[in-house]
Amino acid sequence: MADETALVESARATLEGWGVDCTIRYERSPLVRADATLALRWGGARQRFAVHALSSVRLAAVLAASGESSLPVLIVAPWISPRMGAQLQALNIAYVDAVGNASLRFGTVLVEVTGRKRPARRGGLDTPSPSGSGHSTSTGRLEPRAGRLLTPANRRVIAALLADPLLESAPLRELAAAAGVSVGQAHKSVALLAEAGYHRGHLDEAQRAALGGVLEAVTAIEG
Repeated sequence: MADETALVESARATLEGWGVDCTIRYERSPLVRADATLALRWGGARQRFAVHALSSVRLAAVLAASGESSLPVLIVAPWISPRMGAQLQALNIAYVDAVGNASLRFGTVLVEVTGRKRPARRGGLDTPSPSGSGHSTSTGRLEPRAGRLLTPANRRVIAALLADPLLESAPLRELAAAAGVSVGQAHKSVALLAEAGYHRGHLDEAQRAALGGVLEAVTAIEG
């Protein structure tokens, strides 16, 4: 929790340095499953975000975070690469990292900062590396299996579910046939989705939209 709090406070300091008024609340609410909520104000523009502090940013973790909150999501992390930043932007997810890279939009306010280098690992928290050659050995908050959610086979299963809502309640063999994968692979994909909070047969419109956005973002990056 100490590292998460430090990341949130670092993001607040960065935003306040740019003239954005920030109010943080660390109280947990049943309606906002996040590390904190951050209310931002600049002039007449105001927005409240659900803040998720990630030691290592992966799309599977972002997907899980976006599915848990009724508020717009703000990712804070030690460092967000240009590639990951582009993926987050494609999903309309805000982010601020500890070295000052950021993408944030609310009301008439637009913040875009990229190109700052990876921090070096020193002790408990990440700090900026003068040479930009630091290495991070930390892992995300999700279990390692969740990081495989966006493999090509899993994406085919997700695409099949989005293309035909009836497959949510169909036997696994029908889902597998529609996705062009084995029944075993379909079972693994459904288990990974459930692990991230997306349960087959219980996907709401917001979750379906989030999954669709992830597929589009990954396709755009790979294309």
